[in-house]
Amino acid sequence: MDLQNHTGITNHSFIVMNESLIRQYQIARLQNPDINNESISIATGIHKSTVSEQLTSKKRLSIEQAKLYAKYFKVHLVKVLDDSVVKYRVVKYIDNLGEITDPTEEDFDVILAPNELENTKQYCIYDKEKNTIYWYNPKITCKNTNLVGKYTYIKSNVKSYLGVVLKENKGTVTFVNRHTNKTITTKCIDCHPITAITFCDFSTATKINHEL
Repeated sequence: MDLQNHTGITNHSFIVMNESLIRQYQIARLQNPDINNESISIATGIHKSTVSEQLTSKKRLSIEQAKLYAKYFKVHLVKVLDDSVVKYRVVKYIDNLGEITDPTEEDFDVILAPNELENTKQYCIYDKEKNTIYWYNPKITCKNTNLVGKYTYIKSNVKSYLGVVLKENKGTVTFVNRHTNKTITTKCIDCHPITAITFCDFSTATKINHEL
């Protein structure tokens, strides 16, 4: 059963497809009652029938469509996305030398990916220059998996890298840094194989700066 609060915005006691989008639509109509499916379609380029289906929870919106709605409603992208999209915090960055760095106080990047890509154990390393994501599972390590020949996130007290492991013995790893093609030997704290690489320019995954 749907209830309405004093603002006239619908509250739901169950999960509704595109609920965040519908909420932004309701807020916008409170400010401008002339907003309707046709005006949204004209402004966004999304077909009128698609707008109607998405605002009545009959069709799931894509990330690209969400960007158009966010621009139209003048809100941040995350304000129109709900559980149809999974949000991953970028935990590390990689530079053009293949070296891993921590986020700065200015960095709060988030990766948006369709729900079918969801894996709550996945963490991501982001390459800003190449707009590329390197995914890893922190539970898969050199302690429980043979990583020789594998593209790997190599964690060290001094510098951390991405590289292909050539040899690993008692905490010492020799690897090829694929960014520089140099062979490096270093003491490591841990190693995690890269489980996937996402090229955001050609993918349904999207990087945003998560400013709430």
